[in-house]
Amino acid sequence: MAAGTTYKIGRVRLPGTREVADLPTQAALGASKHVMSRTQLAVWLSFPSRHYTPWARNQGYVLLLVAALVHLVVSLVIAMGQDPNWGEVLLAPFCLTGLFWGFGLLNVLGAHGARKRDTLEAPAREKALGVWEGLFYCARDNVVFEPGVDVTFHPSETREYIFGFRNGGGPRR
Repeated sequence: MAAGTTYKIGRVRLPGTREVADLPTQAALGASKHVMSRTQLAVWLSFPSRHYTPWARNQGYVLLLVAALVHLVVSLVIAMGQDPNWGEVLLAPFCLTGLFWGFGLLNVLGAHGARKRDTLEAPAREKALGVWEGLFYCARDNVVFEPGVDVTFHPSETREYIFGFRNGGGPRR
């Protein structure tokens, strides 16, 4: 897979746009409709991962800390001047630290919403993991199936299947 070897499998339906957030598009993979790489198959059959690292959720707090420290230092420098005006001492540093404050607050608010969404999605991800662990791939027919369920589907539809569409209007062949 690391070498990017390819093999013929017939027609492949690749997403032209990002239908699933972590699934690469046809252009990103550089694949044609008649050839699919094994790396692409591995992406389709893998369990979807989160698109962030845990430390990324704390970047907003780091930006706010940097903004506060720079604001404090600049305020002290201005205050040491002759006849300081306290409004000027407190408000002038925002010219230097305003972007840090703004991006820090945006990141903190975004991270809060993302944590809330993760908490709400956790039960669905656990259920999807259980379904995903029971799937099998048939290389001869290039289909994925779940024993005991009379449904087969193309590997590109794995994410749709594991996230609950097998009981609803999901892929059927």
